[in-house]
Amino acid sequence: MMSKKIKLESHMGIAFSTIGGQKYLFPGWIPVEDHISFDDVEVINPYRNVKVEEYKITGSRGNKYTVTNRNGNFSCDCPAGKFRGACKHSTQVQKDLGLVE
Repeated sequence: MMSKKIKLESHMGIAFSTIGGQKYLFPGWIPVEDHISFDDVEVINPYRNVKVEEYKITGSRGNKYTVTNRNGNFSCDCPAGKFRGACKHSTQVQKDLGLVE
């Protein structure tokens, strides 16, 4: 007899733990029966439908950076982008795409 899989939405891995005689599925502290194993769980990534676009940029001093667009949220791997979250590279890509003036 084939049992129904437990569906768990998570971007992390899953784990089991038994506490006080009760087996739990993590993340989420989901009580499960003792016989439940990893094969009985279907992990659904909540980010599976996120559209990701990457743009390779050459900075003013010749350094290479990547500007990433995740569903309209722009980021850059340059020092300013990592520190402030916004930089001239991501702003320029948005201008080039006609998203900002």
